[in-house]
Amino acid sequence: MQNPEISPEMRLFSPEGERLYLTAEERRRFLDASALESPSDRMFCHVLHYTGCRPSEALAITSRRVMINDSAIVIHSLKKHKTDQQGRLKQAQFRSVPVPPSLIEHLDLVFGLRSQLRRDLVIDAPLWSMSRPTAYRLVKRVMDRAGIVGAQATGKGLRHGFGVAMVTANPPVPLHVISQLMGHSDSKTTEIYLQVLSEERHSLVMNAWG
Repeated sequence: MQNPEISPEMRLFSPEGERLYLTAEERRRFLDASALESPSDRMFCHVLHYTGCRPSEALAITSRRVMINDSAIVIHSLKKHKTDQQGRLKQAQFRSVPVPPSLIEHLDLVFGLRSQLRRDLVIDAPLWSMSRPTAYRLVKRVMDRAGIVGAQATGKGLRHGFGVAMVTANPPVPLHVISQLMGHSDSKTTEIYLQVLSEERHSLVMNAWG
């Protein structure tokens, strides 16, 4: 039974049983298929893949939020509650997501991040100027090129794929850390990824029986 504390969007399977997350193989194909896009659009796809952020959150990333020396990207958590239980306005919330140094290097090549730092430029404009619909079309186009079809072929499917990758890593990333990386307001939301562990255990047992 679906946990009533989990919002409708936080599901790994549709009511019809369709998978809503990308597998490791599909995520690899998504990255490979992005190579045919422009350098800027390719980097957008890579940021989604390596940070697990929402497309709308990626569109808000500025040069200032790419931590070159720390190999991390600071994400503005857009889905966090803006008011507390008393109705008071809360400050903007951010999360830092470690990424491969190679991603930082490619972002630098495309957007000239180090050059901006050397010239003491403080750039608060987003790295990508595309609209949300354009970003969603970009993701869909790359999914189609990668041969990824079905309910999982979305930006949300890629985000869920990030969560699945974290929980199935060896060793697995602790749930509270995954919750922080993905910007979940409640760590209970992150527990949906434990469903995949059950699937993995089933596969391991079946493999043991040949």
